[in-house]
Order: sequence, then structure tokens, then C-alpha cells
Amino acid sequence: MRAFWNYTKKYGLRLLIVVLLAALLSGLSIRSGGASAARDVSQAISEPAKIAATGVVGWLEGIYAYMYRFDEIAAENEALTARVTELENELRGAKEAMVENEHYRELLGLRSNYSDFVFEDAKVVDRGVSNWNTTLTLDRGQESGIEIGDCVVDSSYNLVGQVIETGNGWSVVRSVIDTDMSVGVLVGEGGTAAMIVGDFALMREGLTKLTYLASDAQIFVNDIILTSGRGGAFPQNLVIGTVTAVHSEAGGQIEFATVEPAADPDELTLVFVIKEFEVVG
Repeated sequence: MRAFWNYTKKYGLRLLIVVLLAALLSGLSIRSGGASAARDVSQAISEPAKIAATGVVGWLEGIYAYMYRFDEIAAENEALTARVTELENELRGAKEAMVENEHYRELLGLRSNYSDFVFEDAKVVDRGVSNWNTTLTLDRGQESGIEIGDCVVDSSYNLVGQVIETGNGWSVVRSVIDTDMSVGVLVGEGGTAAMIVGDFALMREGLTKLTYLASDAQIFVNDIILTSGRGGAFPQNLVIGTVTAVHSEAGGQIEFATVEPAADPDELTLVFVIKEFEVVG
């Protein structure tokens, strides 16, 4: 629109002057009887006016063509945007299907490797973190045979935690680093007996505590921590994590060690609840 006014200002004044001159010269020619001369002058003066008018028409045609083309481009962009959205949704659905298939392959692997276990797969739908607790909420519960006390693992047989609440369509799992968690374990190649006990300060760092060690226990960084299976709460040989630091008393006796869990609660999307297993005597 600004270009239109600029064009009008540029050529409109000239056109007005030309019209006035034509009127003046026509009057003079009639008075002097020189009709042919007036016609020549009028024709000469009218040529710039015709050129100016032609320019305006051409400019308006250009504007119309641009607006028409702009509408076409806008419609094409809208169609392309809709198609991109459609393709993104299809890709998202394909990725979700691939993840789902991978999860079921993992479940089949667990079932084939641990035929004496009864597994129930469940999705993690929420995570709860407070000053004293770290929990996971699952989308399966009593309707799937999940009970309080059932232990939960990931696809690599790493201990995730233990079911502490369950209802119709949901369960709450206490994480292995939760302050209320306690598990009998075996440490290292020698199978030293000990306990994993949740610790407030360590929980905030994503760690847990290895304690209740024998006086002659030998613990080293990177030792693997496994469930002992004693007591019947957990199956034997579930991987809990690895030792990250060993803390000794002044006399050299090991006081406790810190353990990093093998299963990261923040990264889990699918877990497996062990509903039945063979209890170690």
C-alpha cells in the first residue's frame, strides 16, 4: 500500500499538470482558430498521461498477481505443515511400537532365562521423590496379581525395588535407594554377607549404603552387590549395583561402603514385577 501512494504522489501531480495545460491550450487554440495546432498540442501532452495510466494499470496487475500467488503459497504451506505433522505422528507411533516390541522381547528373554519366575511387565507412570522416599508408580496392580512385597527388576535383572502399595490398576514401588529399603546381600567374589540399607544423605546423591559387614570383610571399589536370597523377600543373585567408595574406621575395619544402583529409577520406562520365585532356604 505504501508503494501505491508513492507511485500516486510521483505520477499523479504530473498528470494533473498535463490535464491543466491541455485545457489551457485548448481554450487558446479555439480563441485563435488554430484547431489543428491545439489538437497536436493536446496529443503531445496526452502521451505522458497515457504512459502514466499504463504504468498504474501494470502496477495494479502486478499487485493482484502477487496477492493471488501469495494465497497459493499460503495454501501450499498450510498443506505441507499438515503433512509434516501427520508424518511426525506416524514416526512417533512407529518409535513407540519399536520400544514396545523391544520391551516384550526383554520380557521373553527374562522368562526364558528364569523359567521358575512368574513375571508381570508394567510401565512406569510416575516418580515420587521426597526428603525421605524415592518411589515409582506402575500401571499394573491387584488385577494383575501384583502384591505388596513383590520385588521389581529391569530387563537386565537389576533390582529396582519392592512393591509397598497396590490397588486396582496401580502399584507403588519403593526404590532400592529409598531410606526405608533394606536387603540382604552378598559382596564380591568371596560372597561376603552384608546389608543394603537406605541412607538419607546418600539417597539425595542417587546412592545407597552397604553396611553390617563382618569384622574381617574385604570390600573393594567396583565390587558387585547381589541379593543373597535369604529370608524369601528377594530372589537370589539380583544385581543391586557396584561399590563406589569404602569407608574404614581408624583401626582399619570397614565401617560401610557406598553403592551405586545398577538400575537408574529416572531412566526406567518399563519394569518387571516378580510375582513368584523359588525361595532359597
